[in-house]
Amino acid sequence: MSSIDSLIRENIEKNGLFSNCSGVVLAVSGGSDSMTLLDYFIREVKNIPFAVAHVNHGLREESGAEEEFVKSYCENHSVKCEICKADIPNTKPAGVTTEEYSRTVRYSFFEKTRKKFGYSHIATAHNKNDATESFFMNIIRGAGIKGAAGIPVFRSDGVIRPLLLCEKKDILLHCEKNGIPFVTDRTNFENICTRNILRNDILPRLREINPKLDEAVFRITALAEEDEKYFEKIIDDAILSFGKNRQKNEVPLKFLRNAEKPVISRLLRHVYSSLGARSGLTFRQTNDIIFLLESGHTSDRVLISDGYYAVLDYENLRFVKSEERAVNNIFHRIFEGENRFDGYTVTLKKTSVSKENVRSCFCGNLPLYIRSRKAADRIQLYGRPEKLIKELFIDEKIPASVRSSMFIVTSSDDRPLWLRDFGADKTAWPEIGGTAWEIIINDNTEDSKGE
Repeated sequence: MSSIDSLIRENIEKNGLFSNCSGVVLAVSGGSDSMTLLDYFIREVKNIPFAVAHVNHGLREESGAEEEFVKSYCENHSVKCEICKADIPNTKPAGVTTEEYSRTVRYSFFEKTRKKFGYSHIATAHNKNDATESFFMNIIRGAGIKGAAGIPVFRSDGVIRPLLLCEKKDILLHCEKNGIPFVTDRTNFENICTRNILRNDILPRLREINPKLDEAVFRITALAEEDEKYFEKIIDDAILSFGKNRQKNEVPLKFLRNAEKPVISRLLRHVYSSLGARSGLTFRQTNDIIFLLESGHTSDRVLISDGYYAVLDYENLRFVKSEERAVNNIFHRIFEGENRFDGYTVTLKKTSVSKENVRSCFCGNLPLYIRSRKAADRIQLYGRPEKLIKELFIDEKIPASVRSSMFIVTSSDDRPLWLRDFGADKTAWPEIGGTAWEIIINDNTEDSKGE
């Protein structure tokens, strides 16, 4: 067995790359790395189905010939081959680099191919030198520890890198010794982008200073990856502990104010990225939010990006779209007596319950809160089945323009007790003739009793 075969097998076995594997899509460009990967699968992988996915980016004159080379090789070795003919120059959106868009197109096609065959994994042919390049690219871009982790050998979405322990020079030698054909992309030797400048000029000089540069970077990225896995588990456990009723854009202040900064910053970035924003939180934005947590007050906020604000509620930090601020998005603790906020006056008082005021009354213990409706809020009104408040509004034909002021009173554990204009939840039903809280909400234009 050659040294390359040994390294690939070691990587597969050590990192469990084929764990729970139902099949692999091989990303094959036709270069020495991907052809080495394909050759290994043809010779060594017997019990796992695989197929090749090749993307013709339409960027070079040779693209068509490279497509035919990969297709012909697969036909000669009875390997299933899927081809994507992309027109990158004419379909690339403005403001996106060719490199970024090409990567998006490639992985989209790999995923499409994986679904077509019902496979679980996608294998790319990144090698140890690619990992070094990515490490320095991330450093240049100002990435943090996660960026220093470089190219992971295994991603949670099933993308694996079997060649990551192999160096480029050894791969080329392996191809020469074993007669593995490959094509050469001449643009890799032209300094037309940052990565090529790194590959052709900067890294060779650094390797002159330290011939074991790639090994050194590999150790750094391995340690960084271990650290990131540790923090990812902490973040996953934290989100799980927040409970099922947590809204996607919320993080409990109690947790944030007791956690260490490395956990806070990662949690904020994780939650923000889950909202589908076009860009993640920058280093500066993350620190601005942390400063808000340390010195801000309820309703304070900071502008982030993509039209989002980070806003302090009484119990949560929330990421809110700027247009959401135009509606009555409130969260306040209310006390017995008169409470004023956001153009509203909310009066809370103990009263005797009668048929006339029963829909303004509810039972509950202080502390109490008033807030805007959340998507998952449910309520069971007197004589009705429990249902989502959103569905209740639809059934009652409440206009969308009015729903933003249909506030909810909640308990300290954020359980809805009372809904404006509808009355109390089953857990807070008042008894006629008994004593309960009565709530009266006045806005700037009219005196609106909760009835």
